[in-house]
Amino acid sequence: MRLPPLNAVRAFEVAGRLANFSRAAAELKVTPGAVSRQVRKLEDHLGATLFARVGTEVRLTEEGRLYLSSVQDSLGRLEVGTNAISALQTVHPLHIWGSRFFIRLWLIPRLPDFHQDFSGQEVMITSALPSDPMPGDFDVAIKLGDGQWPGYRADMLIRRAMVPVCSPSFLRANPLPNPEALEHAVLLQTPLGAADWPLWYGVTSAPIVPLPHRMTFTSADMAYSAALDGVGIVLGRRGFFESDLQKGNLVQPFSDWYCADDGFYLIYRDRDPLPPRIKRFRSWLNEQLAPHQHTSI
Repeated sequence: MRLPPLNAVRAFEVAGRLANFSRAAAELKVTPGAVSRQVRKLEDHLGATLFARVGTEVRLTEEGRLYLSSVQDSLGRLEVGTNAISALQTVHPLHIWGSRFFIRLWLIPRLPDFHQDFSGQEVMITSALPSDPMPGDFDVAIKLGDGQWPGYRADMLIRRAMVPVCSPSFLRANPLPNPEALEHAVLLQTPLGAADWPLWYGVTSAPIVPLPHRMTFTSADMAYSAALDGVGIVLGRRGFFESDLQKGNLVQPFSDWYCADDGFYLIYRDRDPLPPRIKRFRSWLNEQLAPHQHTSI
């Protein structure tokens, strides 16, 4: 490809558009002589006369008018492409929408680490209940489900695996020597998780007993908070309660786990190229969740 010298092309475009070397020199912040030399350099490269010089005046030749049209069209397309790439690199707020449980108990405690890694990234967070429909104005969503959201990509973050946890004070007041003792304990749950306790109990080898004492909350994080306060026992989700176990805020009376088919997913529009802010957040999220991803109990 035998491209012309680009500085000469730029000088020619300005001179041709303004039809005056002096005004072109003022726009380019060079001398008229410099413009003239660049134009001659381009003419030599092309083997064509682009300007007819009559005294102190210059006029585009027929070849010059043809070439000017081609140059302006090419520069216009170059500007469009440049603006498109620049727009991708511009820092926009990262809008995270999704599970109140995940955001409150997992994401927010780790946001200082995210900002340390990506200090220039502004973040906007909107939490939602499981029944809330996805809005149209988000970058990424984090929801519990089966991975099927038409029109979106969904990356599995962490499968839902559950085990009973409670506060030490609750366990002291309500000894749980075996799973059958749950018949007399207060079980904390959400409306959508009402079937989870029987499912968990089913993976144990304990005889079947009724589980009549239930307290239902509208969100999983409320049920979790109630467990921390000693109200009852909740099915803790892997990846969320380990820190409270280490701190002694919660205890795990039983070792049996129930692993469900669903899990938390990172959801975003299927588009190419993916905005850098989404790619950065996705990579960071996967690194943080790596110890818990796609593993079984």
